[in-house]
Amino acid sequence: MSKKGVLIAVVIFFGLILPIVSIVEGLEIGTNAPFFKVKSGDGKELTLDMIKGKVILIFYETKNIVEKNRKLKDELKKFYDEQSDNIKQLTVILPVINCSSAFWPFTGIWKSKLRESSKKEEIMIYGDWDGKMFSDYKMKDNESNIVIIDKKGAIRFFVSGKVEEEKIIKIKDVLKELGSEKQTTSR
Repeated sequence: MSKKGVLIAVVIFFGLILPIVSIVEGLEIGTNAPFFKVKSGDGKELTLDMIKGKVILIFYETKNIVEKNRKLKDELKKFYDEQSDNIKQLTVILPVINCSSAFWPFTGIWKSKLRESSKKEEIMIYGDWDGKMFSDYKMKDNESNIVIIDKKGAIRFFVSGKVEEEKIIKIKDVLKELGSEKQTTSR
């Protein structure tokens, strides 16, 4: 085969493969959420099984971009505060920081920062210490990732990047819908 033929074959190959690769970004809506285990700065573990049966709103970020979706976080905190106590009990807001790049002797500093940030934000912030949640959930690196899991454990929403106003409305709508659904859990 000539050099020109090889070049054409390579272009065709990548032309067919790249669209398939881009589809794989993020989890498919309706699929079961992969198991996860995260740990807070003070050593408290949390797993998917521990909160299954509730609506789970995950904010998965790296430490450098936690302010990227500050407007979304503020609006969702206000939205959550306006909900009935019953809906609040059936909803878990789960902020997770990718801590997989932390290594000894710096893990103590990372844990301290998680505790400090948890206190500042008034919510427990967890670390994904081994990067398994990052890979299993197909999170986008160095981005703000938002995932909503329904009471049955299915992915109902996934977005990466800066969330604009129309997506904030969509997230609130999904949370309203899931909060009002009478779902039974399968364990």
